[in-house]
Amino acid sequence: MDKCKYSQKLLDWAKENQIDSNDIQNIKSLDFSYKKLNIFPPFILEFTSLESLNLSHNHLKELPINLTILKSLKKLDISWNHIMDISFLSKNIEINSAWNRL
Repeated sequence: MDKCKYSQKLLDWAKENQIDSNDIQNIKSLDFSYKKLNIFPPFILEFTSLESLNLSHNHLKELPINLTILKSLKKLDISWNHIMDISFLSKNIEINSAWNRL
């Protein structure tokens, strides 16, 4: 994939984490736990091959409905947040939603 198709936020994150922009499309797992996130980082949706996403121990109140575009996602950890609705997520995703407001 051409790196000009990626958002600047994603490219900045990749540079900070010493990830070559050519490898972004191959990333299968991301861990954003304990990052004090208040909102879901939209650039995560650009990881089209993502299979596992850890967003645990943050301050998230909601997930974007377009999270469903991550068709490869198999595991999602959203434990220890303030999320109230995940009904739109696929039943095929293994979800840890402990300690939320569901």
